[in-house]
Amino acid sequence: MKRVWKITAMGVAMKKALAEQGLDRGIREQDLFLRWEEIVGSAIAKQAAPHRLRNGLLWMQVVDSAWRQELSLMRRELVAKINTALGEEIVKDIRLR
Repeated sequence: MKRVWKITAMGVAMKKALAEQGLDRGIREQDLFLRWEEIVGSAIAKQAAPHRLRNGLLWMQVVDSAWRQELSLMRRELVAKINTALGEEIVKDIRLR
């Protein structure tokens, strides 16, 4: 009897393997750091950078107090924008430093 092989694209196979190992969420979390400027825009990216992400809490380093206040007011909007870009609720809240 002839064996039939099912061929899977490498990208699909990698995603499946990462998901099976529970690593897919970590990959998406790192995607935030890599795509920061694309996600939040260049104006915000010049003034603030992601510092740490743990348990849904994103710590951002901000250049000065004026921008810290501005970003504090935009916190919910930024959380929604980040999660939309990443395709999953990765960030639940933001802390500014």
